[in-house]
Amino acid sequence: MGDGANARKLYEDAVEYLCRHTEELRPLIPDAVWEAAVPLVRDADPAGDAWRNAVRELHEAVEAGGVPNGLGLPAVMGVGDWPGRRVPRASGWVCPKQNRCGRVELRNGAATPTPTCALGGAEMRPVGG
Repeated sequence: MGDGANARKLYEDAVEYLCRHTEELRPLIPDAVWEAAVPLVRDADPAGDAWRNAVRELHEAVEAGGVPNGLGLPAVMGVGDWPGRRVPRASGWVCPKQNRCGRVELRNGAATPTPTCALGGAEMRPVGG
């Protein structure tokens, strides 16, 4: 992803998602990552590498915490960043109606019964890695 306006918008959207869902995402982010990255995201120049790197660290921590696609940043491809073998991730479910709620329920294994969305009463939509 380049340094242009489209790339910056993706990173800004990731920060907006983090801010909207801080309550749910904060427990997934290790304290050391949170304490190092959040001040940079809050105070650093969004045009700088430090800001983008801090957003990416938070994205990767959320993804490692089990949220498929973390904060929504695209995968980094390039020398030294080529993906290795696929890392198994938790399976989960999201609210079946987009924009109704941001609920994500993570569970390991496909044998777990599909939960029902508390707001809509319908079965949640499966996601996973």
